[in-house]
Amino acid sequence: MTALTLSTPKTVLAVFMGIGLFAASHLASAATITVGGANFSEQSVLANIYASALRKAGIETQTRLNLGNRQVIAAALKSGDVDVVPEYIGSLLAFYDNKAALTDQQAITQALKAKLPDSLELLGSSSAGSATAWAVTHKTAEKYHLKTLSDLAPVSSQLVLGGPPEVKTSALGVPGLKAVYGIDFKSIKSLDMGGPLSRLALNSGTIDVVTVVSTQGILATEPWVVLDDDKNQQPVQNITPVIRKSVLTPQITQTLDKVSAALTTKELTELNRLVDIDHKDPAKVADEWVSKHVAVTAG
Repeated sequence: MTALTLSTPKTVLAVFMGIGLFAASHLASAATITVGGANFSEQSVLANIYASALRKAGIETQTRLNLGNRQVIAAALKSGDVDVVPEYIGSLLAFYDNKAALTDQQAITQALKAKLPDSLELLGSSSAGSATAWAVTHKTAEKYHLKTLSDLAPVSSQLVLGGPPEVKTSALGVPGLKAVYGIDFKSIKSLDMGGPLSRLALNSGTIDVVTVVSTQGILATEPWVVLDDDKNQQPVQNITPVIRKSVLTPQITQTLDKVSAALTTKELTELNRLVDIDHKDPAKVADEWVSKHVAVTAG
């Protein structure tokens, strides 16, 4: 074996720089992408869809699910604890600009790109979307003649709302309902987002109105009435990947854009039903959907 002779300081520097560049390149190529998700089942489905597609593209990926609300996820993105999350453009814009009152998808997207932290990138949106909604039992709907949120306003002071903790302060939660409809509830109970706690509370009469996601599978089986947002208080909520720029590559962009192009509201509702009602594993449901709908190969 021929010995390596380092004849000059410049040669030594060049060799070590070369080693450093190789190590940095190797680490970058071996980096694991962490997909995060909020603490309700639809987010687990979406995060697993992103993760499955990325893995099929040959990208090492892991998930961190049930992280909490948007404040928690924003902090996780900032710190690098997660790299990419499925988001809802209307709610995300309200998070970064609580004075925004846009309803058009293109306008929301442009405003959001201007408001996002410089470290984050908004990828292509899906046609699929799910919005925050409010439901009551058939008994409550009949008692108070409720079909719309406008109908709810005159009797809201007699009723108890249940939902995730952030519904009290989010611009698209209780403050928005009050500003747009004049809805002012008797009290608010911190539960979950249309999950088991909320289901039990509404059906037992502990609460009168429940906060749900419009695409939740539970809405297909529970005898609830989802109140129509007749004044369009909720903006469009196209599901969109938000990713840290420091990890973004053309391959990741291409892969997640394919997911967004394939996902529809109807399909998302069915995926939620499989998880919420049939109690199937979100990771398996997501992987089967990606295999069937997204043409991804390792590159």
